Amino acid sequence: MAYDVIVAGTGPAGLMTAEHTSKYGLKTLVLEKRKQVTDSLMGELVTDKALNFLRVKPDSEFIGNKFTSIIGESLDTGANIVVDRTLLGNSYLFDEDKCQEIMRDRALSNGAEFRYKSRVKSVVKEGNSVVGVKYNQDEEARANLTVGADGSFSRVSETSGFTHPKWLLSYGYRFKLTNCKNIDPNTAYFYVGKNVGLGYLWLYPRSESEINLGIGRVPSTKTNWDKLPPMRDVLRNYMKTHPETQDAKIESVNAGVVPCSGIIPKFTDAGVALCGNSAGQVSSIVGGGVTTCFHAGQLLAKHAKRIVDAGDFSEKSVRLYEKEYRKSKIASNITNTGKGMIAISKYAMFNDHMEAAEIVLGQLDADTLNKLIQGNAGVATYMGLVSNFLPMVMKIGLGYTKAIAMSGL
Repeated sequence: MAYDVIVAGTGPAGLMTAEHTSKYGLKTLVLEKRKQVTDSLMGELVTDKALNFLRVKPDSEFIGNKFTSIIGESLDTGANIVVDRTLLGNSYLFDEDKCQEIMRDRALSNGAEFRYKSRVKSVVKEGNSVVGVKYNQDEEARANLTVGADGSFSRVSETSGFTHPKWLLSYGYRFKLTNCKNIDPNTAYFYVGKNVGLGYLWLYPRSESEINLGIGRVPSTKTNWDKLPPMRDVLRNYMKTHPETQDAKIESVNAGVVPCSGIIPKFTDAGVALCGNSAGQVSSIVGGGVTTCFHAGQLLAKHAKRIVDAGDFSEKSVRLYEKEYRKSKIASNITNTGKGMIAISKYAMFNDHMEAAEIVLGQLDADTLNKLIQGNAGVATYMGLVSNFLPMVMKIGLGYTKAIAMSGL
């Protein structure tokens, strides 16, 4: 084989995989459909765990800002909830371009090869095993192990024959703004609202005059989606109606798609493994994919080293990566938040999800909300919810039951 490993995609999962496979001495080829690694949208709001995976310090150039609180607020009523540092721990804003560049540079220094404007079309199979990929028009590259880190619409996944559930996707759109005024650089914001739809608008300050303003939206039904204003218009309307952004300049625009329903049923086979969004390795409630992708990429690279050293690229051998991954706490949290997002989306098909959101913002305490978002709420938390929010729980429960009955799911 020409390569030990081919990695399709340069998101956080693909770059982390390539950095570590090349560090282990594996001959690694990275294919990216865009012109450069910084063209893709990468999540930015992270904790110490992500910094540890990336091996950077909180006061380094790779950190754009540090937050002491996060506020969730309704754009319609102003109801809000504040999660401060005692619950957050440390919360940082990545400088995504520099973080992508350092992973690329590390991989390059380890001997990895990068080819840009190289769009993967399909995998190449010999018998039941994947032995490489076809890309662009008629080019082909071969490797002992092919890694699909090519996003929510993964060609590696589809052409390898992996089955995806009828999953949800969150569509994101983001502005980087300069010339803002009177920005509190210590606080990050999440907003919900009728025009936002099923999702949220986020505002991450980079400084007192710079912010990242974005929106993520999940379509509950086509009818509901069509009723909403375009996401770009929602961002522009926010800019016009808030004094701190009325004179702001849009420095760059980016977009991305994130899976929301959890880990897919199977993501390994003979000669092939998926990583990151393509495998559903994203904590969907807050769109948190950076830490989860870093974790998956490092784990996959470790198994790639084992696989190549043993010369065993069978389905059974590659599956050991999937088995170890599914036993991790991160995988458990992804599964829990995925189930929650599916339930929310089904409820939103036939009910006003904003009514429930307003109740949560107005009455739920920050500690409980933080546990739910992180996917680590215990039995006591859920019992407290049932006790304190029985009317809301009953209403949502009835609405959810109705949604399941009417959707036939």
